[in-house]
Amino acid sequence: MTFAVKPMSSPITMRELAPQWNVASGDDGEPSALLGELCRRFGGEGALLFRIRVGETPPRTTVLVNSGIEESFRDSVVERATGAIVNRERNEVLPMMIPAWRVGGASAFIYAFPGCARTHGQLVTAILAVEQMSFAAIAEAYLAGRCMMEAFDETPIGRAAGPDHPRITVREQSCLAWTAEGKTSEEIGIILDLSPHTVNHYLGSAARKLGATNRMHAVAKALRLGLIERPV
Repeated sequence: MTFAVKPMSSPITMRELAPQWNVASGDDGEPSALLGELCRRFGGEGALLFRIRVGETPPRTTVLVNSGIEESFRDSVVERATGAIVNRERNEVLPMMIPAWRVGGASAFIYAFPGCARTHGQLVTAILAVEQMSFAAIAEAYLAGRCMMEAFDETPIGRAAGPDHPRITVREQSCLAWTAEGKTSEEIGIILDLSPHTVNHYLGSAARKLGATNRMHAVAKALRLGLIERPV
């Protein structure tokens, strides 16, 4: 028995989608219009763009743009999407389908598309839909959402939307990163050509900026926010 195999279409890349979903200005109406278009193209009932302060417990969220989601549903969409994202062991940037509730007798789903975590928070695009999307639609909607969020983050509105965020210096980042590798202050001092006292000063300063109780708590917060990466 033979099967006819339909050839796969060419994959779509973020570079190809970026011009369609670029937030090119600080106009408040532009992100809302793009979210509306995202819903129309992929069958959503409404969509949100919000920011998570992932280094805080419980995580604080700020809704930046709402397109078509009723106020009575908005907080529930944000809460469910945030819970799914922050409960992962690492910063999540893959699309998620989250069962929500029943709307008008039909099952509703939240499609959450997290952006990359930055010092001022992690942007998330969430689409509320009453029908399941195909895998192809999820992939394209995810890429579109990522393009939109990355562009939005570079606008004055995007940069100013979150609360004040910690400004970690290069030395503080280096000390935190080596602490994440299990190095002591003495060992970090040898690696960075600093005295142990100076290393402790940098770690203490970073902990205060991050609102951490000790150096390991500061490391955990810095990793979660994407402020540092583990040294290779």
